[in-house]
Amino acid sequence: MNATRPRPHHHRPRHARPLAPVLGLLLAGGAAQAATGTVQGQALDTAGKPLGGVQVWIKPVVTTGVAEAVTDGKGRYAVPGLPPVGYRAYAWLAVPYRGKTFCYRLASAAGGDDSPFVPNGTLTRNFRWQLSGRIPDQEPYSDLGYYGGSLPLMAGFGQERWATQDDEIELTLTPTGPLIDGSAGKVLTRTAPARGMALDVPIGTYRVQATFIAASGKREPLTVSATDGDYAAQATVNFRPSGDTCKGTTGGAPGRAYVYWRFQ
Repeated sequence: MNATRPRPHHHRPRHARPLAPVLGLLLAGGAAQAATGTVQGQALDTAGKPLGGVQVWIKPVVTTGVAEAVTDGKGRYAVPGLPPVGYRAYAWLAVPYRGKTFCYRLASAAGGDDSPFVPNGTLTRNFRWQLSGRIPDQEPYSDLGYYGGSLPLMAGFGQERWATQDDEIELTLTPTGPLIDGSAGKVLTRTAPARGMALDVPIGTYRVQATFIAASGKREPLTVSATDGDYAAQATVNFRPSGDTCKGTTGGAPGRAYVYWRFQ
């Protein structure tokens, strides 16, 4: 069955929202003689098609205020009138999937675009929707450092055995339908600390199987559940959004799907 990709939201071009007054004061101070700059660009989906309705922030590095824009039906935006100070560019996309809305921080179209910049003249900062991968300016130790979702591993209640900090769990994840972008997905294997979480999984619905890996290397199959009940050799898990807001956060973690496990 062919997966249906979500249609990008079509919006009329909207003027950028100006920076807060405190930043505007820079034009009356030392930066008064310098020309203002413009940041422009385009947002694309995972298939390279334009994304309308993307929230874009051009945010100063060392002072308060933010300039906001929304991409039009061609995925384009422009933020003019920026004082010559350092900025970072961010973008967020709200995506409906299976009755819920997930918020994605978009990736930059080129790796160097994550670094601060000073807009002398016209500068281009493009974005793309990415289902997984590291976020360069975030720490890799939690799910906030990745564009994909996470699967926290939860030991079932009332067991006689417990995992130690040196044990691991290997998950086999088989998609049961289209991923959040409409693509087919593929079978994934993720290994994580038994007391931790599997990181950077594209949002979708998965059939999960789990194997316990002791610190000694011994492997044994586990039973799993999505709700800490009705344990079986496999379970179907669904992601839920990690938060309610869809702009202003610099981390990833668009959603989480809990995997409960028990020894057989």
